[in-house]
Amino acid sequence: MEEESIEVYLHPNPEIRSYLTHRTISPPRVGIFRNPLDEEARGALRTLGEIPARIVMDILSLPGVEEVHIKPKEIRVKKSITVTWETIQGPIIETLRRSLRRKGIRIVKK
Repeated sequence: MEEESIEVYLHPNPEIRSYLTHRTISPPRVGIFRNPLDEEARGALRTLGEIPARIVMDILSLPGVEEVHIKPKEIRVKKSITVTWETIQGPIIETLRRSLRRKGIRIVKK
């Protein structure tokens, strides 16, 4: 299977980056999740589906991540000024690649 392409968009605000994919990763709506998650956000997270919810939770669990916006083909991450992109960007991209591989798996009945 070919490696998933993920483009990194640098925003004018140096604390925000977007990760763009060619494949749809979430339902067609915008979800905004801030650390720490409150009960309302947890409910909204459940409506995204298993894979998009896991993406959001995995990224929010990284030290210094304050906010995650999820769209069908974009994840936008806002980080704290106390962490560098060098420490969190690798895990963010790996989370997205792992999730895109899972979305590509199809169950075939015999």
